[in-house]
Amino acid sequence: MHTKLLKLLEKEQERQKSTLDLIASENYTSKSVRRAVGSVFMHKYSEGYPGARYYEGNEFIDDLENLAIKMVKKVFKVDDKAWHVNVQPPSGSIANLAVYNAILKPGDKILAMYLPDGGHLSHGWSYTPTKERTKKEKEEMESSMVYYGGKKKLTLNSKIFNVVQYKTDPKTNLFDYDFIRKLAKKEKPKLIITGGTAYPREIDYKIISEIAKEVGAYYLADVAHEAGLIAGGAMNSPFDYVDFVTFTTHKTLRGPKGAVIMCRNEYADKIDRSVIPGFLGGPLNHTIAGITQALFEADTNEFKEYSARIIRNAKALGEELKKKGFDLVSGGTDKHLLVIDLTNKKVLGKKVSRALYLAGIVSNKTTVPYEKKSPINPSGIRLGTPSITTRGMHPENMSELANIISDAVDVAAEFRKLKFTEFQEELENDYRIKELREKVRKICDQFPIE
Repeated sequence: MHTKLLKLLEKEQERQKSTLDLIASENYTSKSVRRAVGSVFMHKYSEGYPGARYYEGNEFIDDLENLAIKMVKKVFKVDDKAWHVNVQPPSGSIANLAVYNAILKPGDKILAMYLPDGGHLSHGWSYTPTKERTKKEKEEMESSMVYYGGKKKLTLNSKIFNVVQYKTDPKTNLFDYDFIRKLAKKEKPKLIITGGTAYPREIDYKIISEIAKEVGAYYLADVAHEAGLIAGGAMNSPFDYVDFVTFTTHKTLRGPKGAVIMCRNEYADKIDRSVIPGFLGGPLNHTIAGITQALFEADTNEFKEYSARIIRNAKALGEELKKKGFDLVSGGTDKHLLVIDLTNKKVLGKKVSRALYLAGIVSNKTTVPYEKKSPINPSGIRLGTPSITTRGMHPENMSELANIISDAVDVAAEFRKLKFTEFQEELENDYRIKELREKVRKICDQFPIE
């Protein structure tokens, strides 16, 4: 390996080893997963599907892909005769686009969760810049429970489809299923989507399924964040109620970056044609190999305990943070992530996430329901427990972690009025942040990554 590349690799490895990753969408893979991803499977071009490839020399790639499909069905406990699996999408966004491409026509209506409330870009997002918003548009953004989009179409699907978004209840920050039902009956979407990146509660797939059937819509459950928790039996499964399921493999499932589409068998041909040739010329076979190894690891009692502990850790961290005056969106969590509204702390998410990082804790800023600030510097942060659970941390360790987070936020609040560059310089030299950084290093040494 070239020395310049090796140095970067070593620096990144040290960064990961010496910080605590609380980004809800990240995790650490096993050495076996990394070995599979770095294997000779990456050398092969395999356009097509098992038994029907464009190139010769794919007999073992066929075996690999069939094994991956078999393991997906086993881990998620679905009927082989009822469900079809496609393991080729390289990302969750492409998996979602492939579903849309398979079943929708340009201009069709999609009903999905509002992005600032915890939805995802790949479900559709558009907005009107603040200075250009009409009174009605301001109300839609700040108070109405439905959002019809704006002038700037930021995502491909918002350019192709008519995306309407439902928000959470302004008082509880939870889904209002009665409202979603009324909205669906009014808008009559062709597709209803649930799932997102920052909704901390269980979703009632049964109710959404009933709504979809009432209005004649397909139902897609995007469980990118929850996949490992569903596989481990720690969260409810959507498979009895939905037409399509998409998920990424690198979050709670603890695999490499990749994605999977699952659909009822009646949609199998449409999905496969949508992936190849719709979006791909050929799958990433080394990624599929890593996903397969991760699925073998998920098919164990150890993984079941791990997935349950992820949630116990998140709940424990949330309770400890509430004791310190933090405002948790929806009051807590049912899964692996927490969304914290920092309004009462008088400092915004951008500065808090940087303060935490300087203290050795990796997080991300995020919008909160009915956000009034810019997504560039929103009112909240998101914290997740998959990675620290992989390191071996338990609920009893969450009190110390909450103390560090709280102390870092207090320091950030002191310097909140400074410009960001000045803010960072102050915190880099602040003895309290340096002390917190040492505490984090000791925790990392106590709970090393593989």
